[in-house]
Amino acid sequence: MHSASNRGELNQQEENSTIAVSSLWDTKEWWFSSHWYEKGTYDRAVHPHMGMHISMIWVVAFNLMNLVTTYCSLPPAVDHSLKGESSIRHRRHHAGVEGISKGVWDYGYKSSKLNGLPSLRDSKQLEGGPRQKPRGIPPPLTESLSLEHVTQLWQDDSNANANLWKTSDECKSLGQINDNNMGHESLPKPCLYSWVANLERRLDNPQRITDKIKPYITSNEGWSAADDNNKLGWVPSSGIGSKFTLEFKKISQPIRAVTWMIMRSYGEKWEGSMLRVEVSSGDKILAKQDIEGTHNKKTSETYNIKMKLEGDGVSVGNDVKITFELVGGATFKISGMAICDH
Repeated sequence: MHSASNRGELNQQEENSTIAVSSLWDTKEWWFSSHWYEKGTYDRAVHPHMGMHISMIWVVAFNLMNLVTTYCSLPPAVDHSLKGESSIRHRRHHAGVEGISKGVWDYGYKSSKLNGLPSLRDSKQLEGGPRQKPRGIPPPLTESLSLEHVTQLWQDDSNANANLWKTSDECKSLGQINDNNMGHESLPKPCLYSWVANLERRLDNPQRITDKIKPYITSNEGWSAADDNNKLGWVPSSGIGSKFTLEFKKISQPIRAVTWMIMRSYGEKWEGSMLRVEVSSGDKILAKQDIEGTHNKKTSETYNIKMKLEGDGVSVGNDVKITFELVGGATFKISGMAICDH
């Protein structure tokens, strides 16, 4: 089938359609999202415009065409003897983490290139169309986030963390990966230590949480793992003054921030709940914060509390000590930790 060789062109159409889910990047565009911005002001609008409808048609058409052309172009036997970069790229593409920029369709199927659909015309931009989506993630949805500022906040965060969003080719050019090892395992890990209760397959009961934390605890006065109301976490059992300390000796990678996933709840049991966290290296305190364990909602919710370390954080080879102490209320719950380079 002649259309089999045109998956590259179709893939470009698919990539264009994915802009629709990123319309918050440019809140003044009106092709893929609602017409929020008009005559200098932002108004409430919910119905997507023509670009979104076209995108939906392309997504459905692409997947139907891909299904047919893939089946029709497969040879009787697939060559599994691929080595090096081509084999890795082939697997990464089908896992959804690699593009098709280097002829992925040629890896393994030995299909020839045929003429088919015309190439896309990209010589001029559509009026009202969005700009290219940045590599970073959008800002968190908070009560203060607005359509007027979300675009700039997203751009600022992407620029500040540009080093975190490298493609495999960029990592390869920097020497972080090579032709013989292009899998995820070769990429530097951003976190020295991390876990999230229940979201990880092997962290689904109190004993496994204890086993995860215990190797790094140097002192513990009244903290333990508990699973109450199907909400697993690390909790104090001795009231105010319950305290524990984690230490990481001669760290193998830099630490610039620590993030705690904590549960906030309501009611008499949680009234006044407050946890004090202090991060230090040597004699220097790098971050200190009191974290509330209660809120004015009739629900129990998980919050991410990120603490950035002073200066450049902790460099490789140094020690890190983190102390947690209940300073208010009767209880608290930590449901996850991330000690990372950003």
